Amino acid sequence: MLIQILIVVLFALNLWLLWSLRKNTAYSFLGSFLLVVLPLVSVFFDQPRFALDFFWWRVAGVIAIILGVGLLIWAKMAIGKMITNVAAIPDSLVTSGPYAYLRHPMYLGLIFINVGWWWVWAAVYSFYFGMFILVLFWVQAYLEEKLILDKQFGDQYAAYRRATGMFWIK
Repeated sequence: MLIQILIVVLFALNLWLLWSLRKNTAYSFLGSFLLVVLPLVSVFFDQPRFALDFFWWRVAGVIAIILGVGLLIWAKMAIGKMITNVAAIPDSLVTSGPYAYLRHPMYLGLIFINVGWWWVWAAVYSFYFGMFILVLFWVQAYLEEKLILDKQFGDQYAAYRRATGMFWIK
């Protein structure tokens, strides 16, 4: 359990570094890599496993992972250029592809991948501490909107925010 707590703390520290160093391209790739990998490695440490109908949890987990990867690819294609930092802010407001329905499809894709991964492995501590990681994703997206996007895009972003959901389709 101590390992999972450490992973959540490292994840939060990494989000803070990505936030504060977002213009630093040297850290953006490493930070984005850690953003993806840290929650996934938590299942490999010793912990209890859920004793559920394991087959269906694995099927649901694989489906969630596939949906998450598909959403990430679709979102990156909509941005139009390959970005190495999932927390990067594009120069212009993107409202096509999944961004026509969601304001943060990349974060939602990562959430699907993480939850699916935790279901596949049925790792108790990883799943429970993973809820803190999901809250951190939400906080990151919320702060990104309030402190950056509202200022950068103004009324255009306010209208976009009213028309689209943060993580779910309006």
